[in-house]
Amino acid sequence: MRIVRCFAAGIAAAVTLLAQQPPEAQELLGALARTAELFSHTAPELGAREVLSQRARHGDMKVLRRGRHNELKKITFSLPDQFTTHEIVSDYRLGPAGPAGGFHEIRTILTIDHASPAASSAEVRHAMTLGLNDPDDSTKKELLESLELERLQGAAADFGPILLLFTAARQHGSRFTTAGRHALPSGAAAWVLNYRQTGGNAAMTEFRSNAAVKHVPEGQIWFREEDLLPIRITLNADELVAPKYSLRNEAEVDYQPTRHGLAPRAVTHRQYVNEDLLVENRFTYSDYRGVEMAP
Repeated sequence: MRIVRCFAAGIAAAVTLLAQQPPEAQELLGALARTAELFSHTAPELGAREVLSQRARHGDMKVLRRGRHNELKKITFSLPDQFTTHEIVSDYRLGPAGPAGGFHEIRTILTIDHASPAASSAEVRHAMTLGLNDPDDSTKKELLESLELERLQGAAADFGPILLLFTAARQHGSRFTTAGRHALPSGAAAWVLNYRQTGGNAAMTEFRSNAAVKHVPEGQIWFREEDLLPIRITLNADELVAPKYSLRNEAEVDYQPTRHGLAPRAVTHRQYVNEDLLVENRFTYSDYRGVEMAP
């Protein structure tokens, strides 16, 4: 009897060890490409309820000196201690981006801070977007619909379709390295790939007034261990805006399987000046609707 138990324990240990062997990078990239391709077909049918919770503070920047080409040479920057908070509830869907390819996010705002929006409040724009087969900036800016209301600071959107940056064709424009096995907040295990865009047009565009600033994204892709489903994608981008002052954007997109295919579950975006937080946007999604996939 003891021999049987030892043999069974040995098999269990071997299976556990085998399950923890890291997959090759190409296996992970293959799973990523297949999921991104499927997402490109299911995304146009997706609709959901979106809640944006924001806390932010508006900094005061004073330009002390500019260079020959109007670049910032010396500034001072101060921030209040207190954050303002807002909540926006919207009907959310992903719509085609015309000649740009891919999809961008479309919202119909239902409430702003628990009240119906004024008609003029619908005239808003994104502060940031992810480029998909980058059209000219004026065309892209026209595609970006409203989230930067006067009462919001630096609202970021269009992170939900980030998965589309990793189709098989677009993977050639990034460098990938394995980062081992980690635990998701739920406690489930995941395999992680680091990525950094190395070719093509910078995939991240930030609109500031009439200017479009390009960023080269990097971050991580987390794959659920049990089936290698891409379940989380992070993004980081840094920019030196003036001597001694850097602007950093961090985004984290969590996906979930639904009856309508893979869909965003939550998106968190933070923007910092040096180490000081300017804005934190938390998007959550529920009540998905669309064409149901076959089991």
